[in-house]
Amino acid sequence: MSKKKIGEFEIDIDKALSKINDICAEKVLLQLPDGLKRSSGKIIKVLEENDLEVKLWGSTCYGACDLPDHIGDADLLIHVGHSEIPNLNVGYPVIYLECRSKIWNPPPEEFFEKLKGKVALYSSIQHLDHMYKMEELLEEKGFETVIGEGDQRIKYPGQVLGCNYSTKVPDADTQLYIGTGKFHPIGLSLSLERDVLIYNPVTGGFTTTGDKRDRLLRKRFAIINAAEDAQRIGVIISQKRGQRREDILDKFKGDDYDIIVAEFDEVVPKLVDDFQWDCAVNTACPRIALDDNEIFRTRILTPLEFLISKKKKDWKDWEMDEIH
Repeated sequence: MSKKKIGEFEIDIDKALSKINDICAEKVLLQLPDGLKRSSGKIIKVLEENDLEVKLWGSTCYGACDLPDHIGDADLLIHVGHSEIPNLNVGYPVIYLECRSKIWNPPPEEFFEKLKGKVALYSSIQHLDHMYKMEELLEEKGFETVIGEGDQRIKYPGQVLGCNYSTKVPDADTQLYIGTGKFHPIGLSLSLERDVLIYNPVTGGFTTTGDKRDRLLRKRFAIINAAEDAQRIGVIISQKRGQRREDILDKFKGDDYDIIVAEFDEVVPKLVDDFQWDCAVNTACPRIALDDNEIFRTRILTPLEFLISKKKKDWKDWEMDEIH
């Protein structure tokens, strides 16, 4: 097997080569997320050794939602790092080379003291193998485990995306995320409306989302309040095929304010703030409003938050913005 290590991750190049041969491709476009771009040479070398002409995609890559609109004269796209979004219509051949972390540190005994009752397991694509390791370990210790099935946007049971937590199992006693960082578990915590335990398989450490959800919610409610009197409202539409939600535009119409719809290939402060809107409704990646709001001068609201600000929904209706 021709597997390549990129940092702590491993990818299966043979998978790509087999599919390339199946469609008799000669030219490929290679897309990697920012954190892996510096390692692209390893993949290019293998592809070129198999008589393939390779070009790199030089623009953004935030996930499988951020595929190029077109691939030029290439026969297919090789997308590294993420899994397929099953319900996303791409329109050209794509090979998804998933990155899987191979660093595993077993949990210390005190970790198991944090678990109660039925344990729901979750992970991002990079640590799905570790989620299954944890499932096996917990069952050996007598814990009841459950891994939820996702909707049509999710490829694997237990997998979470930054924009989709449909694998959640709300009635589980313990919500356990296996992976590094807090980006995904905080989103999961918001979607579940409860605390999430996080196990880091690389370091062997564990923590919880703690009060981060409550602090974020307080900030969101302050932004909603501040947007109540907004008159010039921008609506952000993404040109990224996996983030485009123009089908919800009719929900924002009203007689006592103006709606201005704008399309963006990149939702960044410079481009948004130049319009000087009173507030903006973000229909692109849901995490822009939740995680990046403070870097914008413009108040950024989720679609539901805007409806709450205009009294079309109640405060009690607030929930995590997700794409399905």
